[in-house]
Amino acid sequence: MTPSRQEAEAALARDYPPADCPALTRQRTDWARARPLAGLTVLDATPLFRNTLVKHLALQAAGAEVWVGYGRAMPFDPQAADLAPALGLRVPDAARLARGFDVVLDCAAAFADVPARLGRAELTRSGALRYRALALPCPVLDVDAGRVKTFETALGTGDGLIRGLRRFGVGDLRGRLAVVFGCGKVGRGILFRLAREGARCFVVDPARPDPPRGAALAEDPPAFLRRADLVVTATGRKDAAAPYAADLLAGHAVLANMGVEDEFGPGVPADRVLNAKAPLNFALPDPTRMRYIDPTMALHNLAALRLAHAAPAPGLHPIAPADETDILAALPQPLLDELTAFEDAQ
Repeated sequence: MTPSRQEAEAALARDYPPADCPALTRQRTDWARARPLAGLTVLDATPLFRNTLVKHLALQAAGAEVWVGYGRAMPFDPQAADLAPALGLRVPDAARLARGFDVVLDCAAAFADVPARLGRAELTRSGALRYRALALPCPVLDVDAGRVKTFETALGTGDGLIRGLRRFGVGDLRGRLAVVFGCGKVGRGILFRLAREGARCFVVDPARPDPPRGAALAEDPPAFLRRADLVVTATGRKDAAAPYAADLLAGHAVLANMGVEDEFGPGVPADRVLNAKAPLNFALPDPTRMRYIDPTMALHNLAALRLAHAAPAPGLHPIAPADETDILAALPQPLLDELTAFEDAQ
């Protein structure tokens, strides 16, 4: 039985109380008074999970007509998709996508082909790179470029890896040999969390010979992979670990992918990797816990206001520092301390 809007909102409020999503809660309260997006249509491509729905409620409080785009290469939660209509969220068909929207809040440039009258905001680095190459005749705000995204990309992903491992029965990591492919923001967040869990951390990334504190380069990758207890891919590149398929299969390591693409490649069977090669944290009801994703989703929403009222020239632009400061000011001190600890470890 489909719940009423009141029942759906009450369920989300129980699951995600204001203390867990302070930035989005403040937006929803402030914007309900000011209605800064009144009359505008917004297509939001944020991966659709239950916690994402709280993001959409803030956009609705601002007066926007919110459409949710999902299923284009990004995993989503079918139960969240079923709940969306009860909250007044619409799913566009091909004809509606062709008409376009006032603002597109994109993820991985999944809806780069959809017209956006006022502009776009992109959540991911890969999507921002694609938008830079496309050079569309509209502004694109890069939400990934600033400090706020670190909560989700580094801290949230590291936390999601640990919760995902526990979901599949992988427990104590103290003293275990962990090898991580990729030393970008995602990889560094994973290394940070694995080190905190007591793992011995090594990284494979020829382009980044500067691992964070608590990790070292795997000087001889095949040897490390054959001895490893855990191997995690986090490069953002399809088939990144494919050249090492024989070494991975010869070893005893638990294999986990944290990228959207299949980073292990065709030489490693899907049943040899947790969650069948899909991002490990997407096996969880909340792939990124609300405390980590709240700042990013709020900043993504705030970008819609900037596009509506102070849009820059066409091209890719970083989020303004003042907007990041606005989001950071809403966060509790323990979360800010965790960010500082991560940054100090770099």
